[in-house]
Amino acid sequence: MKNNVIEMRTSDVKNVANPSQPHDNGGTGGNGNMNNDKYVTHTELDLSNQKMLRHMDEHFNQLEKKMDANQTEANSKFESINTKFEEQKVWLLKELSATAIFIVTILGFLISIIALLK
Repeated sequence: MKNNVIEMRTSDVKNVANPSQPHDNGGTGGNGNMNNDKYVTHTELDLSNQKMLRHMDEHFNQLEKKMDANQTEANSKFESINTKFEEQKVWLLKELSATAIFIVTILGFLISIIALLK
């Protein structure tokens, strides 16, 4: 019976992939090293995405605060305008009633003078 055991040469041990180190075979079946900046692990990618999402959330929160502040400022300006308009409406009604009273008084005086002259 023939021996089916294949002896491993010690020179090939250097080329065996280290499981703790990511490798890329480039689709060729080779053991290309992935220790460059072109590749990331899933963990690194997830952490980077989480960091980017937190950063975006911070910016959206800042924008929301600014928008709320601007909305509050706009509301206070509209309230101020409405208050001024209400004040002007009251002033206008007072002036119109005073003018009407003045005209009626003058007309009454003129009517009484005309009645005396007849």
